[in-house]
Amino acid sequence: MDIVDAQIHLGPGRISETLAAMDALGVRAVMVDEYWLGAARVGDPGYPVEGGAFRPIQPTAELAAMTHPDRFSYLVRLDRNDRDVGAVIRMARDAPYARALRITPGMWPAEVEAFAAGDYEAIFAQACDAALPVFVFAPGQALALATYARKFPGLRIVADHCGVWSNAMRRTLGLEALERAAQLAAFDEVLALADLPNVALKWAHAPAMFETPGWPGEGLRPILRRALDHFGAERVMWASDHTANQTGETWAELLFGMLGNADLSSAEREAVLGGTARGWLAWAA
Repeated sequence: MDIVDAQIHLGPGRISETLAAMDALGVRAVMVDEYWLGAARVGDPGYPVEGGAFRPIQPTAELAAMTHPDRFSYLVRLDRNDRDVGAVIRMARDAPYARALRITPGMWPAEVEAFAAGDYEAIFAQACDAALPVFVFAPGQALALATYARKFPGLRIVADHCGVWSNAMRRTLGLEALERAAQLAAFDEVLALADLPNVALKWAHAPAMFETPGWPGEGLRPILRRALDHFGAERVMWASDHTANQTGETWAELLFGMLGNADLSSAEREAVLGGTARGWLAWAA
């Protein structure tokens, strides 16, 4: 099976170790969001620019993709407050192994408000012009995301991390934890995005988001089935994000929890575990 992990973090270094793990697990390719976990500003490698913005860079991911182009590709993170964010998008467009952009307004309360207010419209417009998909981490912002998706119907948008908050994240932001019924009700708002054909769902961090173990994973299967019934397998992509996993499962456990999902047809399994990412990222096998 052509397995593509739609998000891992990488860097600094660790390319050879990651390749060895991929070969051991049967993972053919990975999409890298370079994130150093503990370095400057929430782990992003990069540098401050005029106006107080921060411009992420991807040195490890670029090297990995240049030396192993069939195994690694990467996305480029954006800071809305970067006055030259359009130039960053154009450079990503022209880079041979960059396949997408990522915005993370859900990481900061002020940016949550800005996203809901429509302040990310310029980024979506420029991403549309560059024909680059945008991964969006904006949990709880399904209505705002739908507004952007309707305004830019030609833009491929991927809702990160099931589109919802984990209770661990909610507590970090001072928000009240949700009971399971409320968590699933919040997911209903994400499922409504399936009416928009230019929106896909990244099935990542589901164990944390729904407080259900990823291995062996039986408790997550009915929730994934709801996602598949709404979006179709061609608009759901799996990502382990094992490098920042909140619930302790290994990369193998997260993968085998999906491979062992008897509720999936062979076609669904192949799509979710690789085909959807290939198609949405224009990344030929």
